[in-house]
Amino acid sequence: MKLSAFRIRNFRSMVDSKVNYLSNDNITALIGQNESGKTTILEALHSFSNGTISEDMLRSDSAFPVISCYFEFNETYLKDYLDLDKIPLGLKRKLQKKKGIWLERSWKNLTNTIFRCSDNELVEFYKGLNESDQTRIETIHKYIQQINEETNELRAEIQIIERDKIDLLKETDDLTKRLNKAKRILDKAKKPDQIKLYQHEHEALYKTYTQKKIDLDEILKIFNDKQEKLEAYGEKDPLAVRLLKIKRIYNKEQESFDKCNEELQYFEGLFNKTSNSKELELLENNILHLKSEQGKLERIFREVSSELDFIERVAEKVLAEKNTRVAESEVKIELSKQREIYTLEQIGDELSTHLPVFEFFEDFASLLPNRIDLSDLFDENTFIEGYKAVNNFLAISGLSSSFFKQENDRILKQRIENLNGEITIDFHEFWSQKISAQNKIHLNFELEHYDNSIPEKSGNPYLEFWIKDNYERLYPKQRSRGVRWFLSFYLELKATAMSKQKKVLLIDEPGLSLHAKAQQDVLKVFENLKNDLQIIYCTHSPQLIDMEKMYRVLAVQRKEGKGMNSQSVILDSKSLKSANSETMMPLFSVFSGHIVKEKKLIKDRNLIVDDISTFYYLSAFSKLIGKNEEIYFIPSNGVNGITVMTNLFTGWKTDFSVLLPGNVQGQKVFEELKNSIFIHSKDHIDNKLILMEEENIVDLFSKLDFKKHILNKRIGIPETNSEYIEINNLSGIYLASQFATMVDNGEIQKSHFDEQTTNAITNLLSKIENSVSFKNFEEQLN
Repeated sequence: MKLSAFRIRNFRSMVDSKVNYLSNDNITALIGQNESGKTTILEALHSFSNGTISEDMLRSDSAFPVISCYFEFNETYLKDYLDLDKIPLGLKRKLQKKKGIWLERSWKNLTNTIFRCSDNELVEFYKGLNESDQTRIETIHKYIQQINEETNELRAEIQIIERDKIDLLKETDDLTKRLNKAKRILDKAKKPDQIKLYQHEHEALYKTYTQKKIDLDEILKIFNDKQEKLEAYGEKDPLAVRLLKIKRIYNKEQESFDKCNEELQYFEGLFNKTSNSKELELLENNILHLKSEQGKLERIFREVSSELDFIERVAEKVLAEKNTRVAESEVKIELSKQREIYTLEQIGDELSTHLPVFEFFEDFASLLPNRIDLSDLFDENTFIEGYKAVNNFLAISGLSSSFFKQENDRILKQRIENLNGEITIDFHEFWSQKISAQNKIHLNFELEHYDNSIPEKSGNPYLEFWIKDNYERLYPKQRSRGVRWFLSFYLELKATAMSKQKKVLLIDEPGLSLHAKAQQDVLKVFENLKNDLQIIYCTHSPQLIDMEKMYRVLAVQRKEGKGMNSQSVILDSKSLKSANSETMMPLFSVFSGHIVKEKKLIKDRNLIVDDISTFYYLSAFSKLIGKNEEIYFIPSNGVNGITVMTNLFTGWKTDFSVLLPGNVQGQKVFEELKNSIFIHSKDHIDNKLILMEEENIVDLFSKLDFKKHILNKRIGIPETNSEYIEINNLSGIYLASQFATMVDNGEIQKSHFDEQTTNAITNLLSKIENSVSFKNFEEQLN
């Protein structure tokens, strides 16, 4: 799998980098000013790979990072990495021919990270499933809540009716007894007046009893109705009670878990800001306790979550009139099958085993030592000085530590001697530096044994390393910082490329201690190994940028703002016209150096111009107008660099003319040249020095043509063309190169310009032609 693009959010100065694509040929250069955010990109990619962040990587708003990477599958498909039986049915067909995928790492806190598939197609599909599940769960809870409220209301009413029923039963029982007693008294009465009295009392009691009996029957009827309604809910009633109880526990455990995470984040933040040793010890103990507590709470929360999910599924079936026991059995089967279906996190985990390793190249973390004991190699003592560099050295040699276990010293030494020559030849392919005209360095290692000067190691074998030339043999530590860095760099990259594991190598400012030529050697190493590993590096050096491969460049710069509010933005090679001049500085140097390097020194018809932008415009103008005889435009590194160029051409006895912009700087240099290089020749001043009327060559364009052919947009421009470029912090060099490319491709022709632009260009080219063609009488005789 190959890293093809990335997106970084909430990481240091990067709020949202948007999607940025890496060079397809495995070499990507990040350019920009100091503090622009170049190293931030490397660190973010490294954090994506290893899953670790620190407090100082967070932004001031404390939002946690989200880092996404897009990986392409080389000659394979997504289906080749995943078990399709674990893919949801509706997604299988879509994934059959998928050639790449987005993966994302995010953080809940400094220690809790989530790695998942974030590919839009898959996310949307799972989102649809989740939304459907969420709607289903909300519906279940709605009905369960309704059932619980209704059954609770019924139980409350039944309880009240039960009390009324008991009271009425007691009253009717009491009335029954009184009626019986009144009936006995009435039966015993003999006298008419007594009979009449007792009969009246009996009738009154009977009337009361009859009414109470009616009331009791009504109560019993209501009671039975309520009881029947409650019983009609059947298993839904206890299930509702059970679900809501688990939901309350779930909410409580979630609150405890979230609170623990917040406390852990707080103490981790304090730990990163504290330097006092006692406070650090106390904080470390708190953090260890909280991490332990976090683990326990997370396990409990997961268990409760699973229990809630189970009972919700059961409730859905019981609401559909299924028996609880049957519903539970069906849900267990469903969950068993569902566990076999990938989640987005599981897809991420599956693919993570196939990803390249993102590795930071640490400049001096593993320099080649002067010597290393073989016992340390055999014991894999990784903490010993130079262990990694020695292993890289041996890997390139095609050796392992076991090679040195054979007993025949003669065979060992012969093999080592042969290898020394092979390694040196390979190293010379990349290291072009010479100590003198013919003297290049050689790499050597030897198998030696300790003598009696170190009694405890006497007779023990060790490897000794040398970097020698024709004059002297020195230990690695005795060589220059630049040689040591390049050797470490060469060993690391070469060994990495030879390993079977795919890697993305992240390099911050390679070759800072190297001469310009040696920096070109670094680029040579990149080119040689690009088929075996991906390289992403930051640089300010023009030597580490290939002008012919500008598609490799990503420019990083800050938006306007203060402190952490000043966000980093990334511009690809097609958007460099938006880059400011400081960001583009390495490219300016590359362009100028490349042109001077490629042009042959011509005896005449040379025109020195102020910068690369003027070079591009004049080259394009000449092609548009169709001049017969070529003029050689030589760009300087700015207006103030023209004086140096004129001195060089004078020293070379080469004819030249000079074109200066009409701005303040141009006028100043014009006066300087009049009073220095051309002080003795008025003819040369009049004919070889051209001071433009316009402040900048881009001002030759009419407003209409400037907007149409340079900016490619319709806007109002009250200022001059050059002022507009400066005010809006646009890259003049990019606009010029874009214009020249369109002219080369035939997309812009002379007929496309209005009369004002055409006349201005024609007049300037006429002046230039007259200037480069001018020869005074002495020159004509020669």
